[in-house]
Amino acid sequence: MNDRAEAARTNRQLKENFIRDNEQTILKIASKVSGKYITRSDDEWSVALLAFDKAIDTYSKDKGDFLAYAGILIKRALIDHFRSENRFRSEVPVSLETLAGEGDPEENTEVYKAVSRDSYDKQDVFDRGRNLKDEILEVNEILKGYGFSFRDLKKCSPKAKKTKTECAGAITCILDNNEILSTVIEYRRLPIREITEETGIKQKLLDRYRRYIIMAVVILNGEYPLLADYLQYVRKEGDG
Repeated sequence: MNDRAEAARTNRQLKENFIRDNEQTILKIASKVSGKYITRSDDEWSVALLAFDKAIDTYSKDKGDFLAYAGILIKRALIDHFRSENRFRSEVPVSLETLAGEGDPEENTEVYKAVSRDSYDKQDVFDRGRNLKDEILEVNEILKGYGFSFRDLKKCSPKAKKTKTECAGAITCILDNNEILSTVIEYRRLPIREITEETGIKQKLLDRYRRYIIMAVVILNGEYPLLADYLQYVRKEGDG
């Protein structure tokens, strides 16, 4: 698979054959990210197809497994697509108290109004198989495997713009590097030295905001579109 992807990058016919052979895989990824069954007649198919094409154009073996790499690009493209359709607000004002798991998120009506605003209707958001409360609870369980929870983030979240930009750079580096990402997700540790070598960000800052960076990686690497909206500044800052 990796060899075919790399060869397809410079050969149009090989690319067309490679895409055709992987249409079902593209549909499967698109369906998983969208939370509903996707067919070739859906807009999501076109978005996912273009992202897969881009994955071929930008792939090299040092990026790791091609399908994992393509999956990340498809996921990002679809989330951007949902935002552009106003299915989700550009910024979901989730308070740190809510993210910390204090109280019942369903009682925070402003959060749910923000998520639903500009949507075709409120049920459309929930029909994607997930709501904000579910995402918070699920991610919180994952974070416990790292030895902390949302509640612990209140004192270790970046406030200054410069610090947020540096954290965004570290998060983007992790998401774009399969080897580093694997260390974070599979071995549940933040490889600070490797990130410093890749980005130039000081180890002291990475250590101080380790929990926040891990939290953002877990959310942005997973299927949590509502929480991902809360962290969308990461892509803006990281790509800037």
